[in-house]
Amino acid sequence: MRVFALIVLMALTGCVSSGAVPVSNTKMAEGYYMKGLSYLQSKDYERASVEFNRAIQTDSKNKQAYYGLGLISDYQGKLDDAQKYYVRAIDEDSDFADAYNALGVVYAKQQKWKEAIKAFNKALSNKLYTTPHFAYLNLGDVYMEQKDYEKAVEAYRDSKRFVILDGTIYKLGSALIEAGKIKEAIRELTEGVRISPQNATMRYALALAFLKDGNKKAALTEFKSAVQLEPKSEIARKANDYIRTLR
Repeated sequence: MRVFALIVLMALTGCVSSGAVPVSNTKMAEGYYMKGLSYLQSKDYERASVEFNRAIQTDSKNKQAYYGLGLISDYQGKLDDAQKYYVRAIDEDSDFADAYNALGVVYAKQQKWKEAIKAFNKALSNKLYTTPHFAYLNLGDVYMEQKDYEKAVEAYRDSKRFVILDGTIYKLGSALIEAGKIKEAIRELTEGVRISPQNATMRYALALAFLKDGNKKAALTEFKSAVQLEPKSEIARKANDYIRTLR
């Protein structure tokens, strides 16, 4: 199973709850939420949970507190609880893109692919979503699990349009290899090596692409680089197997 991308809670000081909640209660709830956020960032899930629950008890419309409880449940592997909290957050804000993305991650972990795709696309339908590259990345991962490599390539390219990360380039290159687009994979992975020259996994993927393209010399160079960068890793073991074959 792939590792799907969640975004951590944001300190939304300007995000006040809607509805007929007294201003004093709203501010108190935000205080509890901010305290819970600090605990969550230090991975003190028990205390974070206490504060998020206090926020909800004070202001039942505090969407961020529900989202925080969802993250905690997700981290702890309590996927049904996580789903419940994310849905509750969405009930308070039908445009809550981060919650849709997180809900998609829960569905993906449960291999509910259709539901995951729907949730990720719902997140992406919000034009004000500040981190769409996460949802596109997750969408690509779902398509990879389904072996729909063409759609995976498209999703990873969309993610890269917003933010260029070495992990995204690696996934894009891998999807292109699976899709049989070797020349494109080489271009992408070469860019990845340029951006992150110490990334052994990237070099190993580039070596595989060169090998599939028939360029054994270039493949051997990249396999050796992967071994040098992480000599005791599983990647190095696999690379050494190829090196022995290519010599």
